Amino acid sequence: MKSRVLIAVATVVIFAAGYFARIWIECYRCKVPPAPTLLGELSGSKTAAPAVAASSEKLPDPDKVAADLSRLRPELDEFRARIDQLDAEMERGLHALLRPDQEPLWQKLVKHNAEFRAKEEASIAGSGALTPEQIANLQQRPLYKLLAVVVVPLKLQWVVRDLNLDEAQQVRARDVLIARRVKFLELIDSLPPPTLTLSRLAPVANRVGTAAKPAGK
Repeated sequence: MKSRVLIAVATVVIFAAGYFARIWIECYRCKVPPAPTLLGELSGSKTAAPAVAASSEKLPDPDKVAADLSRLRPELDEFRARIDQLDAEMERGLHALLRPDQEPLWQKLVKHNAEFRAKEEASIAGSGALTPEQIANLQQRPLYKLLAVVVVPLKLQWVVRDLNLDEAQQVRARDVLIARRVKFLELIDSLPPPTLTLSRLAPVANRVGTAAKPAGK
């Protein structure tokens, strides 16, 4: 199990390094505006399309993605529910190790995370079919989740900074994050490969493909 986790960590770190290096190089040499960032707001304007189209990245086929979403919908719903459970377990574990004087920091972090999630949801709200560029953007977003969960020192650094943890708390927080990583990897292993990259598209599945329709229709 330990060797599997180490391999997973190394794979994610190498992938992330290569990915961001490629993005930097493309932005530096490209004469057109760079593609939207992974966590940037989606743009429905026509002016955003040339930037992504100029990339060497092959854009996804909306109809194929729609078919995958339909085929894997039960697994996607289960995946998202399990992820929410793992996040809730982590939050309870971190909250339990805090001192009373750290409670304001915790409430500030909770508020910040809620505002971030609301902003993310607002960025994909709308009606009409998603463009291939928007689909590609939403497929990439879960990779940040993967990086934050698997690379424990990265997440621990954020937690220590935001909650001002002492040394004893840092040890306990690390145990909480490692427990989540183990469960997360077990979850990934138990589900079909496309589930991770399709997870962010599941809530807007009705806007993917030629049969897409406005939300609520």
